Amino acid sequence: MLTKLLKYDFKSLSKALLPIYGISLLLALFTRIFNMLVDKFPIFSVPNGFISVAFVIALIVLPILTFIFTILKFYQNLVKDEGYLMHTIPVSKSNLILSKAISASVYLMISVVMVFLLLLVGVYGVWFDNKAINTLIKVLGYIDKTFFMLMILSIFIGVLLNQIMIYASIALGQKHNNKIIYSIIYGFVLYNVTQIGSVILMLPFMLFDSNYQKYIQASNISDFGLINGFLGLSLIISVLFIIAYYFLAVWAFNKKLNLE
Repeated sequence: MLTKLLKYDFKSLSKALLPIYGISLLLALFTRIFNMLVDKFPIFSVPNGFISVAFVIALIVLPILTFIFTILKFYQNLVKDEGYLMHTIPVSKSNLILSKAISASVYLMISVVMVFLLLLVGVYGVWFDNKAINTLIKVLGYIDKTFFMLMILSIFIGVLLNQIMIYASIALGQKHNNKIIYSIIYGFVLYNVTQIGSVILMLPFMLFDSNYQKYIQASNISDFGLINGFLGLSLIISVLFIIAYYFLAVWAFNKKLNLE
């Protein structure tokens, strides 16, 4: 049943997001074309300016828009009118939430890939030269590979944590009459619980690790072993909160449904 749910969720997200991604690619293509034309025909400088601004906005907004849309789909599918259908099909609440989380995570990764693709189409060969690219590759070569992988994983886990935390907030908020207001309140509470809980869980390691104070004072910033350990611990704590909020959302939907 989870496979069928994923198929439905991917199809639903694709109908809304793929056209936006397609328009963004066209915008990147026009950006590159106008950047080449403006060098030979100054008359294109004005439309090139507008297109360039729109292109930069698209680069910034695309992942944010994807994130917001996945949250809206969760709310519409499980709390609004569609919830009557979703909650009556023979499938567990855990699978409903898991399907939403998986499809949202995949599309969030796609949105990040789209940003790099937009840069490749709209920028490469126009503003970047081989020297700049070679310099970037050389700089990346000095970065610790474990640190780089942990940073990428931390970003992904951080986004997933926020996603599940909002799901839990919506699941708790739907139990009240004013669903949106209470969802925001629960979101604020869970966010602070996450921050305070993370500090409490990390505090023993901070107190017993003498090198941590050196890192805080930036006197040992090149110690990737210490930094990687810190990132690894943060990842473990984030995963624990993801699991906790996932089961909290499942519990809230199982405990009481208050659909519109």
